[in-house]
Amino acid sequence: MTIAIVVIVVLIVSIIIAKSSRQSIKDDAQKQVENYQKELLSRNIISEHQLIHLGGHPYLQVNDKVTLQIKTNNTIHFQKENTNTGEEIPISNLTRYDVKTESQIQSDVTLTRLLALGIFAFGAKKKTKIEDQYLILSYVQNDIDIDCIFKRRFDYQQLGDIASTLNRVKVEINASK
Repeated sequence: MTIAIVVIVVLIVSIIIAKSSRQSIKDDAQKQVENYQKELLSRNIISEHQLIHLGGHPYLQVNDKVTLQIKTNNTIHFQKENTNTGEEIPISNLTRYDVKTESQIQSDVTLTRLLALGIFAFGAKKKTKIEDQYLILSYVQNDIDIDCIFKRRFDYQQLGDIASTLNRVKVEINASK
């Protein structure tokens, strides 16, 4: 009987320690996220996203790894080390920003034209049924219509976050008018 009580006490203490440890890890991760967000805001950046350029941007090459920054001055900017990626683009100049799968892109006439011109090509087909997502970003700069296509740099990224952030910024811009 005493052994059973000792075992139960040890199990309870182990569970409490495990929960406490898990909570501590969650708290540390949350603090890191908050610190990162504060650091971004100190640089006037609302959010940053690591992408791979697949085509369309006038100052980027195919497969360039870039950082898309959504800034507090209601612009977006592409960052690439040691490369002039052009000026900041006012969010009001964005004419389109969509997240699409490969099959959705292939059914889009405008983007299919980009494919036909050889600006961008998809890699080998994946054998899984999960389709990768692509960010379609269109804007006007110096009276020129520009259509760009990006894919996520890391599998865990959610490209929908970019569209959501841009929607929020546009709503806030319109509300302040």
